[in-house]
Amino acid sequence: MRLGVIANTGKPMIVEVLKSFLKWLDQQSIKYLVDTDLLDFLNDSRLPHLPANKLGFDVDFVLSFGGDGTFLQTARSISPSQTPIIGVSLGGFGYLAEVSPDKLRDRILDLQQGKFHLQERMMLSAKVEGEETDYIALNDIVIDKGGFARTIKIETFVDGEFINLFNSDGLILSTPTGSTGYSLSAGGPILEPNCGSIVIVPICPHTLANRPLVVSHNRQINVITTSEFGTFMLAVDGQQVLELQSGQKVGISKAPFVTKIVCFEVSSFYNALRTKLRWRNQMDM
Repeated sequence: MRLGVIANTGKPMIVEVLKSFLKWLDQQSIKYLVDTDLLDFLNDSRLPHLPANKLGFDVDFVLSFGGDGTFLQTARSISPSQTPIIGVSLGGFGYLAEVSPDKLRDRILDLQQGKFHLQERMMLSAKVEGEETDYIALNDIVIDKGGFARTIKIETFVDGEFINLFNSDGLILSTPTGSTGYSLSAGGPILEPNCGSIVIVPICPHTLANRPLVVSHNRQINVITTSEFGTFMLAVDGQQVLELQSGQKVGISKAPFVTKIVCFEVSSFYNALRTKLRWRNQMDM
């Protein structure tokens, strides 16, 4: 078994956690590769390494140290390899990173013994007119008005059929995983993670009749955005941000990849919702 290590270097405790963990892996004779970007951060050029976008092809599992944001970045970086990810939580609200640093060594031993299960999460692909790059997201693709105070107009088509002209601050196209993120904040529904659906949520729509829409995962969604200022923004998982030209078409569909999440705890999605969203217990009523 060989592990890959990707980490958010902005976390205060990360140096101590990583150095201790890598030392323990050496003691256990467990092979590993670290993200090349960590070499200078850990001040150790001797560590075996590969760039994050190649790491997944040479390891059996990838550990993502940080929070949900780090997990999303890891998922996009290694998506072509389809390597399972273990989320190591270094604090925060997180839905995706379930392993705490104090339990990490036990979980690696569980991993060796096959005491885990995998969840597969759907991803989205965004294709921008005139560009060759496919932008991959685990949470959402967001069309946004950018820094201007005026709304934008977003023509929306599903499988070539015109659906609506949204006059709003933007549009969120979310996976089931992303339904508990920005989409939820904008009034979208919560979906079970294994639902085969895409959520379309207008952001602050000018017309109250504009409501969130859930479509099947096999639909092709096209949007054409008009901004009187000439540009609008496209955000991928809230981390990759592009400025696009007014009138430029963006196609969104299910990605050819999934994110495989390593899970150790047997916990229901609804229990997670009650915990994370602090829903009331029956006994509190």
